[in-house]
Amino acid sequence: MAFFEYEGNQVFYEELGSGKPLLLLHGNAVSSKLFNDYREFLAEKFRVIMLDFPGLGRSSRLITFRDDFWLYNAKVSFQLMDMLGYDKFDIIGTSGGAITGLNMCVLQPERIGKIIADSFFGDSLSFEDAEYLVNKRQKSKNNFMTVQYWKFHNGDDWEGVIDNDCDLMLNFTSKNLPAIYGDLSKISAETLFVATSTDELLPNILSRLDELAEKIPNVKKKYYDYGRHTFMITEKEEFRKIIHEFLL
Repeated sequence: MAFFEYEGNQVFYEELGSGKPLLLLHGNAVSSKLFNDYREFLAEKFRVIMLDFPGLGRSSRLITFRDDFWLYNAKVSFQLMDMLGYDKFDIIGTSGGAITGLNMCVLQPERIGKIIADSFFGDSLSFEDAEYLVNKRQKSKNNFMTVQYWKFHNGDDWEGVIDNDCDLMLNFTSKNLPAIYGDLSKISAETLFVATSTDELLPNILSRLDELAEKIPNVKKKYYDYGRHTFMITEKEEFRKIIHEFLL
């Protein structure tokens, strides 16, 4: 296993395949294991780079998650790409990983060629929405299958990771902070939003993404009326088609 250091924390990363560099960004409360079913498919076409954000997966644990969680992880990801020598690359981000990827597009727009941003809440979230998500998380602690899923991604200390993520959601919304920092009109990457109207975590996701798309210069959208959160994981066959059409 490979690690790099960021602000004193050990951050897990992995590279595989060959071709144009493609950075995969996982969502909140999970890890890069999320992409296990895509590894072989993507490695045939791209040089795939994955990491576990600090505090998640195989990376060092954090006492708390920062309120600017997605901006922070954008900076972590850039340090990895700098270390590996990738000046320009594409991104696939799902859920919170999509928000991290869009922060990268604002921070250093010249370095991102294309980004697929899948199943995310936009650039802001209300406190009421955060409470809804947190309540679902807390109830899921009593669901055997969900707990096994969190253990798969984070190990035996999964509950502390979930609690940190719940605190993040409540803190970030109570302070009315943005999820994406900076001027969205600076994004130069070809951008594709992917979402489904049947996303059980984000019932108003399509209107949220429509509102966000108005702020970004070069956006395409692919919306569906089937699938769940996240579309990338619940509808793999269709998402592979999206990758082929948009990135290749």
